[in-house]
Amino acid sequence: GMASLTARRRDELNKSILAYLKKSGYNDALGALQKELDIQPETKYEGTLERKWTAVTKMSAKIMRLETMVETLQEDLKNFGKGKKKDASLALPRAPAKFTCKGHKSAITCVAFHPVYSQVVTSSEDCSIMVWDYDEGQQEKKLKGHIDVVQHVTFNQDGKLLASCSADLSIKVWNVEKALCVKTMKGHDHTVSCVEFIASGDRLMSCSRDKSIKLWDVQSGYCLRTIQGHRDWVRQVKITPCSTLFASCSIDHTVRVWDFKKAEEIITFRDHKHVVDAIAFSHERADKVLLKHVHGTNGSKEAEAKTAGSNAKETSSPYTPQFIASASRDKTIKIFHIPSGAMVADINGHENW
Repeated sequence: GMASLTARRRDELNKSILAYLKKSGYNDALGALQKELDIQPETKYEGTLERKWTAVTKMSAKIMRLETMVETLQEDLKNFGKGKKKDASLALPRAPAKFTCKGHKSAITCVAFHPVYSQVVTSSEDCSIMVWDYDEGQQEKKLKGHIDVVQHVTFNQDGKLLASCSADLSIKVWNVEKALCVKTMKGHDHTVSCVEFIASGDRLMSCSRDKSIKLWDVQSGYCLRTIQGHRDWVRQVKITPCSTLFASCSIDHTVRVWDFKKAEEIITFRDHKHVVDAIAFSHERADKVLLKHVHGTNGSKEAEAKTAGSNAKETSSPYTPQFIASASRDKTIKIFHIPSGAMVADINGHENW
């Protein structure tokens, strides 16, 4: 009750009530209360009661939200590491986020981490590219130059250069430090959906809605090669760290693996029933596990011999991945063994593409 208020607080409350009555035009009540308390209304207390009232409502809502969050987190802690089916939620990032960066005026299409600094770069449908310091949550730079949706951004190995590609049909190479576009490459006839540096950094590959893949010289900006084969929009292109293979996926439902030097197709995987939007090559540690799933004696024996061979000369040349994973709008993720063409995993779990 009232007893729990200190004299100062009670005085403040009384004055706030007087100010509220006066402002609302309740003159009879105001007169009566003024007489009883023997104090005058002061302008500095106007609006205090309303402010506090709304603050309290907001706070209780926030407290409820936080309590729910604490409950969820405690539940997660209890279940952590038990690996039961219902803990699937632990596989997903949970709120609250560690860092939040805001500034784009439209949907974000791609996010790339700087290989060295605590920087992250985002591209957006608002035609801009932004460089953020995610530790600070601060926007550091804005790279402007594209005149349509920026589809994809990627760093070279040391992070000095950033490549971007856009629905404006161009690819741009940026000096991130100076926020400067150093090269613009034109040649695609439709939206450019993905761009990747080769490990040495002197060349770039891109793929487009014009169904082609192109190889570019970074220094001169010249297109060195145009690679045809897909029958529809090429969504993504990826190059192995050893630069011996590259892969592409498309709206034509296929995943294709190519010989980088000859620019010839090695194998096409036609197992997906819908658009394939994303692909990724495996790496040496993953291959050791995945090779156990390659059926047929010769498959694994040969493959093991191959990896054993490549391990011996590991220091001299980068490893060539033997598997590729793909994600499709048919709601599956599939993993393929490149040398044999075998599908080693068909993962269902997503409820949508």
